Amino acid sequence: MPKLTLLKTEKDFSAFRKSQSYHSKLLTLRVHFAANQNFPRFGFIVPKKVLAKATARNLVKRRIKNLLVKVQPRLKPADLLFFPKAGLVKIKFGELEEIVNKLFTDARLWKS
Repeated sequence: MPKLTLLKTEKDFSAFRKSQSYHSKLLTLRVHFAANQNFPRFGFIVPKKVLAKATARNLVKRRIKNLLVKVQPRLKPADLLFFPKAGLVKIKFGELEEIVNKLFTDARLWKS
């Protein structure tokens, strides 16, 4: 199973101030295309205001990461930042997959 490359430093996240956003009811995706990048990198921001319990925040991140491992080889190189909303905990994995695929299609992130 390939490993995901995650955004970790403040410098990584600061690039998203001038990035494009794509929205669904339960998830927001921000995309930043960086120069000289050969692979996609991923970040997650799940505030306590959205999901109060740490177990719920971790569950959402785990589900999205599991999905990203499957689709990572088909994505263009870009920095992707996910902002889940409260209702995301209650949906099934198949619905989450549909939401993420639609956001990737809207953002034109699939390799041709």
